[in-house]
Amino acid sequence: MSQNLCAGFVLHQLHYQENSVIIDVFTQQTGRVSIIAKGVRQQKSHYLGILRPFLPLNIAFFGARELKTLRYVETLGTEMLLPGINTYCGFYLNELLRHFLPAGEPHTDIFISYVNCLQQLKTERTQIEAVLRIFEIQLMQALGYELPLAEDYMTQQAIVPELNYRFDVLQGATADLNGKIQGATLLAMQAQSFSTARQLSEAKWLMRQVIDSHLQGKKLQSRLLISKLMQKETCKSNSFY
Repeated sequence: MSQNLCAGFVLHQLHYQENSVIIDVFTQQTGRVSIIAKGVRQQKSHYLGILRPFLPLNIAFFGARELKTLRYVETLGTEMLLPGINTYCGFYLNELLRHFLPAGEPHTDIFISYVNCLQQLKTERTQIEAVLRIFEIQLMQALGYELPLAEDYMTQQAIVPELNYRFDVLQGATADLNGKIQGATLLAMQAQSFSTARQLSEAKWLMRQVIDSHLQGKKLQSRLLISKLMQKETCKSNSFY
């Protein structure tokens, strides 16, 4: 059995029929896979409670069709317990992966980025906005969605930290006195290292434009949920998404 096991995480679970579930799993070896887990909601099931987000798993499945069938699953390590609002950040990551990862294509680099991001979200002291922006950038770049951040696409000159730029999702940045993003922010995104609140705020705005353009009108439910939660806590201005 061991040679057939894949390291992975459950991204989403949907109840199916009386005692089964369909799960979206992100595995290191095979990428995103949809799997039907038959009978796992029965009290006698060995897998009851295992198939949940943020718990590292070793999982085996079979089938020639897009929807695979669960053969075996075991825990691989301790659960990634994400405190407070970080839990919803984790669901945001999962939703991004479900929207953007094509089924059945391995993306080891994205898997490593995902695990690293969850590790950082385990602590309340982490700089959440920076962690999320870096993951978004890594995801887009790994999937081939270019993020030209180092030079002005009109002049082919290097980005100047002090200048303002407007950003076109397809072409990149060009200098503009009325641009919404500073050159220093573009360079911080390129380096994946943020040093100011302005850089984080502008990077959030830019990445939302990029992600939304590729979603083509689809809404991220995690964004809607986090907005409602932040409204209840009267902290609208601190939204991470």
